[in-house]
Amino acid sequence: MRVNVLTPGFTTSNGAAFLFPLVVHKNALRDLSIDVRLLPRSARDLTDCDVLAIDSKEFRSEWEDQQSETRDLISSYRHAGAKVIWFDTTDSTGTLQAPVLPVVDKYMKAQLLADTTRYTERVYGGRVHSEFYNRIAGIADDGVRALDEAISNDDLSKLGVSWNSGLANYSTFGPLRMGLYRRLPLARLLQYPGATEAPRSLRPNNLSARFGAGYNRATVRYQREKIRELLSREFDTQKLGRRGYIKELRRSKVVLSPFGWGEITLKDFEVFLTGGMLLKPSMDHMQTWPNFYEKHATYLPHAWDLSDLKERIEWAIENVSDRQAMAEEGQRRYIEHTSGPDAAEKFSKHLSEVLTI
Repeated sequence: MRVNVLTPGFTTSNGAAFLFPLVVHKNALRDLSIDVRLLPRSARDLTDCDVLAIDSKEFRSEWEDQQSETRDLISSYRHAGAKVIWFDTTDSTGTLQAPVLPVVDKYMKAQLLADTTRYTERVYGGRVHSEFYNRIAGIADDGVRALDEAISNDDLSKLGVSWNSGLANYSTFGPLRMGLYRRLPLARLLQYPGATEAPRSLRPNNLSARFGAGYNRATVRYQREKIRELLSREFDTQKLGRRGYIKELRRSKVVLSPFGWGEITLKDFEVFLTGGMLLKPSMDHMQTWPNFYEKHATYLPHAWDLSDLKERIEWAIENVSDRQAMAEEGQRRYIEHTSGPDAAEKFSKHLSEVLTI
């Protein structure tokens, strides 16, 4: 099977994580007769394939003001004979690019709502956590609109889960290596790191809660602002430089990772690598692959309204055995799908299912 991937390349964090396993596992995919090529829009043989996989970042700058032209172009790819799969590489479970659904064969997303029928409704701010804080706290965004149009019930069957942004390199120098690859595409620059610290190692720091809160949408930054209010007297929540930040993670028992633009954040994967226990708003509302988010197994959930946040922190610090067990399972599962000996096989099998139309 020939699979052409239309993509702007390693230009964003999510886009890089989408492409990373396709490059790293290229040989394993060929063993399954899946030949993947990354191509620009100008490639003459773009549609000379069985499946054309479109990275949504390719049309990022055109989607708002050239929607009709974009739909026509994607439709032309389909009419050329290739099956077209749209890979939505946006951050959250929301923000479906609904107008593209009628002109593609499948619509794959890194994370989907567990209840996909919610996509047949409009969501405030295009994100379920934006909607939640608007509803319970009256937080409103200036000039807000539902980013995602409601989709039809007929299109629900096209939705599926691709792979989340965990499948990249989040070691100390991982982002630098991916940035270098963008300019100098040498395969050896893309490698999955091993774990950098064991969960049961000495961890003198009880909690790491470093994060920014400079989002231009009130409903997106609200959770982080409230967490800062709750913890400011006991913990420093200001960001550190990367080396100092990774060093702190390796010394921390518990690491708090709030939502940002999306529910999944890159910090989650940095935590798995460095062996702390991940503390995060409940992820029960979503489905993703790999499933790094199994409550009380790979992470400790807290309520979205933050009513139990301090209680969860105290519990995690005091219950050493349970905390370490969660940290170990989170790390084990993450390594299993990245640098583990069977990682290529697991990804190849999943991609085969994704490409089945």
